[in-house]
Amino acid sequence: MYILTLIVMLLIYGVFIYLMKRFTNIKIANALFCLVAFILYLSLVLVVYLDVGFKDWNFQNTLPVANVSPFMFFVSPIYFVLPSKAKKYFFTLISLLSIGMLLSPLIGCIRNQVISYAFHPHFLLDYFAHLSLSLWGIYLYLSGQTLLKVKDNILGGLIIVICALIMLILNVIFDTAFFGLSLNGKHNIYNVVLVDSSYLSTLIYFGCLMIILIIGYFYLKLIKRMTKNAKC
Repeated sequence: MYILTLIVMLLIYGVFIYLMKRFTNIKIANALFCLVAFILYLSLVLVVYLDVGFKDWNFQNTLPVANVSPFMFFVSPIYFVLPSKAKKYFFTLISLLSIGMLLSPLIGCIRNQVISYAFHPHFLLDYFAHLSLSLWGIYLYLSGQTLLKVKDNILGGLIIVICALIMLILNVIFDTAFFGLSLNGKHNIYNVVLVDSSYLSTLIYFGCLMIILIIGYFYLKLIKRMTKNAKC
């Protein structure tokens, strides 16, 4: 089932990229990409809550403070009220995260297939929320709403890095593990404990986050080249 889901996601993803040049109404397209991701995310939170309750780890893992993905799903509608200058950097961040938002469900499907993890229908809400935000990031770039200038990239990327730093500070103060960033042994990177040292895990987390942002830049350039500089 996971492999079938992966194939369907890739097909849908490719079709949407191909059709993006036809999305000529930028305001409507932005709203649709954003709200689809947001509604799918809220549906996921509700479904998991009704299934396992508030205190269960599975529900806690859907909350905005759990990691970058749910955080971005939750805050994405903020663009509706952002001033134009701030919106530019927020859009840049979404674009830079497009590769991360794509890889997350793809890797999740492959990993779950390999370990023969039971398939749960609510996974689809999470997977397609990721795809929606990834496609939105691509659309923002192809439609010229983000230019990926050096300054824009730095300031846009700093938004999520600073958010992660704030989570780390809160974790130190309250002995929590928001974003999996803990210096007291509760650390993880997307629910995987790679190393025993909390400090090393934190360095790896921030390093990987910045690498994803950098790869995101080249991913967008590749997409634009593949679509032959298509203008939406």
